[in-house]
Amino acid sequence: MLRLGRTARWWRTLLVSGLGVLFVLGSVVGQDDWWPFSPWRMFSTSTPPTGAVVFMALEVQDGGSSTWRSAGLTPSSVGLNRAEVEGRIPQIEADPALLGTLATSHARLHPAALPWTGVRVVRHEAVIVDRRPTGEERVRVLATWHRDGAR
Repeated sequence: MLRLGRTARWWRTLLVSGLGVLFVLGSVVGQDDWWPFSPWRMFSTSTPPTGAVVFMALEVQDGGSSTWRSAGLTPSSVGLNRAEVEGRIPQIEADPALLGTLATSHARLHPAALPWTGVRVVRHEAVIVDRRPTGEERVRVLATWHRDGAR
């Protein structure tokens, strides 16, 4: 049996106490950026029984088309994960030109495809009442980018 000395017990107690404080604070006031000392919000919260389920979509125009169509918000489509784009929505709303980087990335990943001349991020809200969808959907365009001269 190994017996720890006074100093070893002291620093282990201090370490466990410090981690305990971080986990409690992270659970009470922490956000995702406190991880691993706080739970990830997406796993620690739920949608209220009445309200809206929100999801973002990427829509594009390609070639000379004026029609918007859905595009994948995936690494194979634009080189980024959905969360990487959704986490930057405030910056994208403030500077829609950032959406041009998605068009550039798509062109590099898919050189044979028609280039995107317009990109927009759309917020969809599916309304639920008592945990049941009502069929109502609210749609709001958050930011739009057009290649120079394209409309």
